[in-house]
Amino acid sequence: MKYRTSQINYFKLSQTNRRKILKMEYIAELTSGCLQTFQSVYRLYNQKLYAYILKKTNSEYMAEEVVQLTFIRLWEKRRNLSAEYSISAQIFKMAGTILIDQLRKEAISQKHLSIVETERAKPAAPDLDLEILEQAIEQMAPVRKKVFKLSKLDGYSYKEIAELLSISPKTVENHMTKALKQLRAAFSSIISLAIIMSTIINR
Repeated sequence: MKYRTSQINYFKLSQTNRRKILKMEYIAELTSGCLQTFQSVYRLYNQKLYAYILKKTNSEYMAEEVVQLTFIRLWEKRRNLSAEYSISAQIFKMAGTILIDQLRKEAISQKHLSIVETERAKPAAPDLDLEILEQAIEQMAPVRKKVFKLSKLDGYSYKEIAELLSISPKTVENHMTKALKQLRAAFSSIISLAIIMSTIINR
């Protein structure tokens, strides 16, 4: 059902009801693919959503990632929006689902790092193809490669790396996340990745 202000004595309504009608119009116009409405919704909710996710995660990188993914999904799923719920409720529901997915991925990444730390003390496995790993590292962007080596090979903390390279800890976190994604893509086995990284670290 489309709510059109022209069909209602708009100015006689309470402020709350006027806002409700406008938000319902957002849904109708988004569903029809109105880019201008999408931009208006983005301006209205992106900072609120960012603050909400930041409070939940205490991570600026995670907050930016979730906000970006939420509005991408909002546009992709615009035809599935429901007139039964406010646009705000639907945006925050999408964000909640995306946040859970991102945190799950982050937990898996941390598990991978734990495996690497465990493997450090173990003897290197024979016949390891270190060339694959070295090539994967060399293919990283220069700053990302430097960040990765300082963190995983030299043992620097994110804060220390940020000070050394004159970048923010958030940027360090971003580089490490993308570096680990590149390495995981280079190897089909998590354990193989852990052992190979351990070999380089301990050689």
